[in-house]
Amino acid sequence: MISAIPAVSGKTLKTIMAVGLSAAALAGCMSAADGVAGKVISGGQQPIEISPETFAPPVPCPALQLQSNTFLIRKYVRGKDDDPQGLLYQATVKDWANTCTQQPDGSRRMKLGLSGDVTSGPAWKGGEVVLPMRVAIVPGGSGAKPLSSEIVKIPVTLGANSPSETWTLIEEKFTIPAGADAKVVFGFDEGRRR
Repeated sequence: MISAIPAVSGKTLKTIMAVGLSAAALAGCMSAADGVAGKVISGGQQPIEISPETFAPPVPCPALQLQSNTFLIRKYVRGKDDDPQGLLYQATVKDWANTCTQQPDGSRRMKLGLSGDVTSGPAWKGGEVVLPMRVAIVPGGSGAKPLSSEIVKIPVTLGANSPSETWTLIEEKFTIPAGADAKVVFGFDEGRRR
């Protein structure tokens, strides 16, 4: 009778036991979805619904272009232009970025971000500086008339003899018409000098 049962070595027995225990554990996990094992596998939370817009390709945005010679403003005391001791402040544009979202009518709404620094000069007594930034949406063709153009005022508080202050503009009011091949041109605009 003993010869009818095949001999199993210790190594084979351990393998059979490991496979059996693993199968039992997996079966327990499958049947106990509301139990501890099910909560561990699902993270203990309800499934998260993900919006299809999460994986949608980005909406193309127009290129940004800093207008030539408009990255710097130097403001002097009247009658002391180009005198270093008459410098009130100087402001620069340093960084820019944009993102766009598609609108139901086919147009694109642009979120524009610009930033830079304002540094006080020897003649500055402290107070608020208002920086004039022109933003124009221009068609792709050369010499074309802007689709829109406006000056956005950026207030910056600057103390006397203070280190430079960073200014930031984030504006979401610009719209690019449907089908328009355009670029966004920006820069400081002091208007006509007297």
